[in-house]
Amino acid sequence: MSALFARDPLVYFYLLPFDNVQNDASVEWIGPGLSEIVKDKLKNESTLRIQNNDDLEYIMNNRSELLKQARGSKNLLLLGKFNRKLDDISVSMQLIDIATWEETSNKTISGFYSAIPALKDKVGETVEAMLSEFLPKPSDKPKSPFPDFAIKPQKQLPPKVSIESERVASSLDAAILELEASMDFVLGSKKREEEAKKEKSIQQSAGEWSMDFTAESKVDINPENDENSALLETVLDQLISSPYQVKLERPNFIYHEDDEQLITVQFKVEYSLKENIIHEMLTTLPYTGLQEDGSLTVFYYSRDKFNFPQYLIDDIISESYRKIPVIQFFDKSRNPSVVLTDTPDSYWHARSSSKVLYIPSNKFSPLINFTMGGWSMQIAMETVKIPITYEFTLPVGAVENLSNVTIKFVNEADLRSFLDPIL
Repeated sequence: MSALFARDPLVYFYLLPFDNVQNDASVEWIGPGLSEIVKDKLKNESTLRIQNNDDLEYIMNNRSELLKQARGSKNLLLLGKFNRKLDDISVSMQLIDIATWEETSNKTISGFYSAIPALKDKVGETVEAMLSEFLPKPSDKPKSPFPDFAIKPQKQLPPKVSIESERVASSLDAAILELEASMDFVLGSKKREEEAKKEKSIQQSAGEWSMDFTAESKVDINPENDENSALLETVLDQLISSPYQVKLERPNFIYHEDDEQLITVQFKVEYSLKENIIHEMLTTLPYTGLQEDGSLTVFYYSRDKFNFPQYLIDDIISESYRKIPVIQFFDKSRNPSVVLTDTPDSYWHARSSSKVLYIPSNKFSPLINFTMGGWSMQIAMETVKIPITYEFTLPVGAVENLSNVTIKFVNEADLRSFLDPIL
């Protein structure tokens, strides 16, 4: 009877919405749109069955269904991602064989946000080409002029058990184990690992149960987040080390009418964040949330996509990243003559100096702030310009001897080691 009920092989194609790499809500619609164009491109393939996310979950949870498919059938999963930078859009696609969890092919194409229809067509054609080698070829077997029910089936004897059949069965068992591992990867299920840990840590003896644990246990590091985490560290190092742009104006000299021997120096400075910082934050890191309120932008990052290194957590909690501007005026011999320290710390407002004219100030406000929670991190940025005018008065001769001014952002924790030798 097997000849009568023989089935042609099929390709079961699991198509999910394309992943929005940067979680940019303004282009979230592109992901489902790319999936729809692929579905429309393949709808007329008679040997292809397009499956959705529910079908994928079902086949992963019911692995035995794979054994019921016609011999030679394939189960292929398309993992698609897209990334937008201004008008440029990059789309990457991987074709995965679910039975072995091996990559069968991958493609990357590019297009323009202003030409989405052309990009969709290119995606559809690319996926069609990726699948073409797996689609069963039409059979050339001549069709019998008699109806199927008139053909008397030949009696088939069951095959004898042999070493070869045992080998095939063993290979099938191994494939099922690999499929189980792939199911955990795709669906994020870790129940087997958790159960194994529980069984290992829980012991029973004479009606008493005990379990080993430690208060020092930490959140597991997810290897899948390594790439995002490395990128996060690079971006944060840049944010912490040099986030500000400074605009200087030539000092303005004001002579005193009541005392010709004194001059007041006005020095105007404009502080702001570097223009490309927020753009890079929007286009580089996959944030999990974004809040905008006027000039304030708050980015949210969670452990779902990042492994926060302990040193980064410690730096944020201790606020060791905070920096303040120190302004130095030098004379023609390159010796410091005037030092302005712009900080809210009362210690520095109480300091004095016998070497230089020391002026404490509290006019600068940090334009970037980090907040660390148990599960997430927030980065708040203000896209404003802070105009500040610093003033000091010196004798005419001392002012005429001034030749250079510098502004340096110094970490608050290092401020004493920086200023003590000068003051």
